[in-house]
Amino acid sequence: MNQIPEQNTRKRSKRAVAGITGGGLAVVLAAAAALDAYDVFPELPGILTTDPAIEVQAVPAPKAQGMDMPAPASALDDSAPVPTSVPDEVDKVLSGSKVKGFGIEVRDGLSNDVLYSKAADRPRTPASVTKVLTGSAALLTIGGEERLSTTTEFDPATATVTLTGGGDPLLGAGESQPGAVNGHGGLTTLAQDTAESLQSKNIAEVALDLDTSRYSGEDFSPGWDRADIAKGVITPIQSLMIDTGYIGSKDKEWRGRSEHPAKDAFAVFTKELTAAGITVTDDPKPAEDGDAEDAGGEAQGEVGADAGELAAVESATISEIVEYALVHSDNVVAEVLGNEVAIASGQPGSLEAGPEAVLAALSDSVDLGKTHLEDTSGLSYDNQISPHDLTTVLQASVVAEDSLSSLISYMPVGGLTGTLTERFTKDRNAAGTVHAKTGTLSTVTSLAGGVLDADGRYLVFTLQIDDVDKDKILEARKTVDDIVAALADCGCR
Repeated sequence: MNQIPEQNTRKRSKRAVAGITGGGLAVVLAAAAALDAYDVFPELPGILTTDPAIEVQAVPAPKAQGMDMPAPASALDDSAPVPTSVPDEVDKVLSGSKVKGFGIEVRDGLSNDVLYSKAADRPRTPASVTKVLTGSAALLTIGGEERLSTTTEFDPATATVTLTGGGDPLLGAGESQPGAVNGHGGLTTLAQDTAESLQSKNIAEVALDLDTSRYSGEDFSPGWDRADIAKGVITPIQSLMIDTGYIGSKDKEWRGRSEHPAKDAFAVFTKELTAAGITVTDDPKPAEDGDAEDAGGEAQGEVGADAGELAAVESATISEIVEYALVHSDNVVAEVLGNEVAIASGQPGSLEAGPEAVLAALSDSVDLGKTHLEDTSGLSYDNQISPHDLTTVLQASVVAEDSLSSLISYMPVGGLTGTLTERFTKDRNAAGTVHAKTGTLSTVTSLAGGVLDADGRYLVFTLQIDDVDKDKILEARKTVDDIVAALADCGCR
């Protein structure tokens, strides 16, 4: 049996935190929709392994509907008792499991007291739990209320309109949908607004150009498998894409992703701009000087007179995009967020800079020890995070007073949303109160998040195991769920 350490990790001031609520989560996914490929199919071979390829179905397309759900805690305070027998409950589950080798840490959410620790300092392959770090860094570095803009600019010297990708991975193909996250900004709206601006200048014919320079370097990590594009797991990470690069009808349950998402989006914009009344040609005819003057502006022949931004559409907020990445376990959104963290930190927006920028952003407030990231989505087996470091980030969010305070509320909810839709459905205390990020690769299962126990005390936890025999991965996941359910049921005093 593991003893509770006599020396607790750094203590935080005890305060109520209104940030951990489920109010912001209003998405329920149908069946297995919106799950990360490796959360859906644990038998899928891991990236960077020599295992033979296993044929699996592609990732199902997200299908969501709004639904109210209970919050894990409407208010947190110190009146609820701190459980003292957590080790007994956890060890009881572990002793009955056929899978050995877990790394576990459980802490009190408010006081930061360590309630259970087992091999918590050893870094392990985290799989999609990596997104916890990515989302945290995005909230801290970019800011939860910021948005990403997709814009058009006009160069009168060449009569060229440039479509500039601003990093919105959830850009829609149609009209902007102000109440949506996926499709908040739409290319049809951008094209229509661009056409209106051009027509106000008496410009009816333009050339089109594409600018994706916001992101630099390679757009596909060498540690990923290009076969996963067709399975819907990942796409080249470019600063312009529609619906995270998914292709095909949204009515289909299964969709792959594009090999060239920016090119696809550019083609849609070209079509929509033409439909809005602008002629797109390789050899545009500039407007006559008199035409421009008639429109109330300077002569177009004066270079720069009509130059500048024509139109723009904005993404949902960074907070909403982080929530989307966590609930849907979306690898593309997570990688884009990594690039954006790098840009916000003054570095190039690239797959190379993103992982380092994420760790640098978090190292300012927490000790990440031996943590190592090769990517920001969790596809790489070379990512290494310890349960201790993950739990440190989670507990920091509980007592945070900035955008990070909502981190846990953005995670899937047990029995209700995302990758936890089909988990914790039979435990009355766990269903609706567990908020956690899942992680699954062929030999890995992880879960990190928070839960309100039966006495009303909020606990944060991380459970990880890697190098599991593939035929035992489901047993490992059951052990993880049983431990978290035991925490939810705990009146452990």
